[in-house]
Formats: sequence, C-alpha cells, structure tokens
Amino acid sequence: MKSLILYCSTYKSHTEKIAELFSKKINADLLNLKNSKNIMIDEYDFIGFGSGVYKESMAPQIFKCVDKLNLMNKDVFVFSTSGVGMRYYNMKLIKLLEAKGARCKGSFACKGSFVSRDFSDNKIFEFSTLSN
Repeated sequence: MKSLILYCSTYKSHTEKIAELFSKKINADLLNLKNSKNIMIDEYDFIGFGSGVYKESMAPQIFKCVDKLNLMNKDVFVFSTSGVGMRYYNMKLIKLLEAKGARCKGSFACKGSFVSRDFSDNKIFEFSTLSN
C-alpha cells in the first residue's frame, strides 16, 4: 500500500512535526501544500490530510486541495493541531472527504500552541497554551 500525507502548517510548525511523525510511522510520502501546485494522488492508496486550526477552522488551503482531487474510493485520515487539541475541528474536512467518495479511516487531534499576543495587541485578557 502506497501512502501520502498532505498538510498545511503555518503558525508554529506543530502540524508539520506531526505529519513527519506519521510519515515515518507508515512510510508515507510527505507533501507540504504551501510548496505544491499540481498534486497527483492516483498511485496512492492511503492519504492523510493535516492542518493547524486557525480561527476555529482548518486552513483554507486544505479545503481547496480536497476540492480539486478525485478521492473516490480512497482511504483517508485527518489530523489537526490546535490550541485545545479537539477532533471537533476535523469534522468539516471529514464530511467534505466523504462527500467526494473517500473512506475516512481515522481522525487525530492534539494540542499545538496558541499565544494570544501573536495575533493581537488589543485583548481583554491574556492567555496561552503551550505544548513542546
């Protein structure tokens, strides 16, 4: 079985670290969406899709990528990193993948990091979650 992991990681590279770990574990090819234009998936049997969570949604690039792909009868999995590490954020992508004929074999989420001052100097309160 030939495997591929497509991911989008922009904030602190936590999603990229998880993608690299999965890639080593299942011997998958790895493709960062920010460096890729034409994605060919015909030769792959198992495809992972990963993203950080930004403003309570996975990266728009991951959804644009999925929209362009023929995923009929492909086995897929979804993973994400966020400040809270909830699989809830994966559901929108899972529904899109299934609507395109993919079979979702699993979903994974973990904490990355979130520091409010990275996004705004105007805040009522300060909070952060950090994970190394």
